[in-house]
Amino acid sequence: MKRMLLMLVLFLILPNLSLAQNVTSGDKLWLSAYFDLQKQKMKVEERIKEIDLKIAQNEQEIRQINELLAKIQRTLIIGTEKQKEDAQKAKPVAEKALMLARQTQKKLKEQKMEYEWRMTRLNEEERSLKDLYSKMASNNNVAGLVKECSGTVRIMNLQTKKLEDACHSNLPINDGDKITTSSDGRIELRILDGRGNFIIGPNSEVIVKKKSADEEGVEFIQGKVYTKVDKSDEYLQKVKGYIESYKEDLKTIKGWTEEKLKKFGVEMCLLVWGPNHCRSRPEWVIGIRGTEFTIERGGENTIKISVMEGIVEVTHNINNSKSESYEIPEGYEAIINGETLTKRKIEKLEKWWER
Repeated sequence: MKRMLLMLVLFLILPNLSLAQNVTSGDKLWLSAYFDLQKQKMKVEERIKEIDLKIAQNEQEIRQINELLAKIQRTLIIGTEKQKEDAQKAKPVAEKALMLARQTQKKLKEQKMEYEWRMTRLNEEERSLKDLYSKMASNNNVAGLVKECSGTVRIMNLQTKKLEDACHSNLPINDGDKITTSSDGRIELRILDGRGNFIIGPNSEVIVKKKSADEEGVEFIQGKVYTKVDKSDEYLQKVKGYIESYKEDLKTIKGWTEEKLKKFGVEMCLLVWGPNHCRSRPEWVIGIRGTEFTIERGGENTIKISVMEGIVEVTHNINNSKSESYEIPEGYEAIINGETLTKRKIEKLEKWWER
């Protein structure tokens, strides 16, 4: 049986909105990581402000309860018998309320310390990311950037035979890197200049390949992967907003001019190549317009594509003059076995990528 070779190929099509030619894939991936980091910092800052407000409100409540207890104590000394009786009943209620308020205050302060610790870590990550920029900007071979990594993950460049001993956030993934995960391994990559997420699950193996200056690929050897790609127009609007918000930082870090800051855009598509991937056309092509899906190899000649959001268009290029297209809607999966495709409704989907 002829083995089916699955290749994910990322075409970078730079339209009129694109940056100058000296802006590399590494440069754009760095930009995406920087924006994502600023978004995380903003959320943490907002959370700290919310906790500070709750601490102030709780502090006011503690003062009010203390004032009430002081009033109750005075009543127990100089009040009438009826007032003393009422005060005696109110005292344990007020004391319990004070205890709960103090416990709440302690928890709030612990939460604040936790978020302040997160902010410290994010600031450290930002410093490391700024130091990484010069290396990323000059790297034409970078194909992805690590977002998260856990368990046993091996990253080796097949050309240099260099093995990365530690998988960590913002580690560049280059042409020729082979990523292998063990039974507890999981790695999430930033791809498509930041527009997409690519999660490699346990017991998987992929090889990152860069076929040309504007074409990147991932050879899917075994295991399962999860991919989510933002819609082009939504992504571009988001990036434009980020650039406007952080343009002063970008001028300092990247040395961008106002003209460059106004130009940013990228269109991409994702291709699945079959065994004839070295010929003029791939055998199987998947068109991505902003969606969420997984790909899993079930055997030497079987691939399963499951769509959780949006629509995936699958085209089977039979020969140079004939092709057949299939739409896989949300909630359905396609089983590709050799040259046949079977579509069926998803009965049960294991969300392994959320672990």
